[in-house]
Amino acid sequence: MLTSRQKQIRDFVKKIIKKNSVAPSEREIARHFRLSASTMHEHLETLRGKGYLQKARGRARSIRVIEPSNENLVRIPLLGRIAAGQPIEAIEDKETIVISQSKLPFSKGNYYALRVSGNSMVDENINNGDIVLIKEQKTAENGQKVVALIDNQEATLKRYYRERGHIRLQPANKDYAPIIIKNGRDFAIQGIALSVIQEEKPVATALPEHKRTEIERFAKLPLNQIICGDAVRIMQQMPEDSIDLTVTSPPYDELRNYNGYIFDFEGIAKNLFRITKKGGVVVWVVGDQTIKGDETGTSFRHALYFKQVGFNLFDTMIYLKPPRGAVGNNNTYWQTFEYMFVFSKGKPKTINLIKDRENKDERKGDTGTKRMYDGTLLKLNRAGYAKYGRRTNVWEYLIGKGHSASDKIAYEHPAIFPEKLAQDHILSWSKKGDIVFDPFMGSGTTAKMAILNNRKYIGSELSREYCEIAKKRIECL
Repeated sequence: MLTSRQKQIRDFVKKIIKKNSVAPSEREIARHFRLSASTMHEHLETLRGKGYLQKARGRARSIRVIEPSNENLVRIPLLGRIAAGQPIEAIEDKETIVISQSKLPFSKGNYYALRVSGNSMVDENINNGDIVLIKEQKTAENGQKVVALIDNQEATLKRYYRERGHIRLQPANKDYAPIIIKNGRDFAIQGIALSVIQEEKPVATALPEHKRTEIERFAKLPLNQIICGDAVRIMQQMPEDSIDLTVTSPPYDELRNYNGYIFDFEGIAKNLFRITKKGGVVVWVVGDQTIKGDETGTSFRHALYFKQVGFNLFDTMIYLKPPRGAVGNNNTYWQTFEYMFVFSKGKPKTINLIKDRENKDERKGDTGTKRMYDGTLLKLNRAGYAKYGRRTNVWEYLIGKGHSASDKIAYEHPAIFPEKLAQDHILSWSKKGDIVFDPFMGSGTTAKMAILNNRKYIGSELSREYCEIAKKRIECL
């Protein structure tokens, strides 16, 4: 199902291709509809996801209009409004909408649509009157957008977080407080929100609305600063293609209590792609928790989603820890590693492979001969072996006090990663003067190692306590 704006964009692209035999650029399309480049990019990605456009990544003017056949379309029920005041199953006045099969990411399961009532999710671009596609299920993971039924009468769309002793339903609007569901209260998940089909307004009235809601950008990059605040909001204020390298480790799977903070993974990944320069790199250090004998698989889901938003998975590396610093349970082999996913926006523009692996034999280059089939001798120049070669992609570091960091204040944070790990990635994927970013700055390790290696840095951190720790570490340099 296309909104009126999506149909206008598709028809405009089709018209320009027919007229000029070449597709318009995203900037030209945005200028025609008086929209920002980022908003137009979202529209084009939506059309691509629905199967109405194709676009080669990294190539200019590569948009192609696709004519979907009826075989790619499915009809799903539109059950009513989310704030319906009754269980969704009880709504009998059903309409239907037609959408592309590509919008349904799972081959199995029941799907339905609901119309949003209210403005509690506007910061995630879910507005009053929008239609939300829902996959029916009774469970959800932390951070997913869910349709929740409270006290068997109030249906609401919020982000879901299960926390100690209660459930928090988090709105995306600073004017709304989260809904806290304590144990014993009637609560049920009725589905997870997959996508939004927005009802567009005419062009004449859409422009003022867009200006009013557009996030204000930084006048200039906040270089060599640690900003206390939400990472997604901070990245939204940063210009596109501005960061050379990101080195970070998110607070995954609630393995630590980071002052009770959690994060919007999908928002982080999408905005990292937007702000990363072409050829830039993101190093994402992450692991998995084991719950009742079942590993969460968080690391793999993260990696696949980074690829989905446009990154290349350049290398899957291992951060190896000594056994005494490992975690796990007695029924498995000792867990001694985390993943270090190296994502790149296209081909990495900087690759400085560290060569500290000692070769078995050091040999200078020399010459020799080889007798050919006809009896003649062919002169050869044989390459030598340096004393040290490039290291493997399994990096081992000592951890704990006296090893992870050289300054005592760093250990006031519950989960620091080794300074050497951050430094090695900074040296591998950036050059002097580059900008290094960490959306989860924590104790400030990434910023510290960027400074010591002549790079600029930008950091964000939601916890004010951790911000102060990081800033004190920087001040001591």
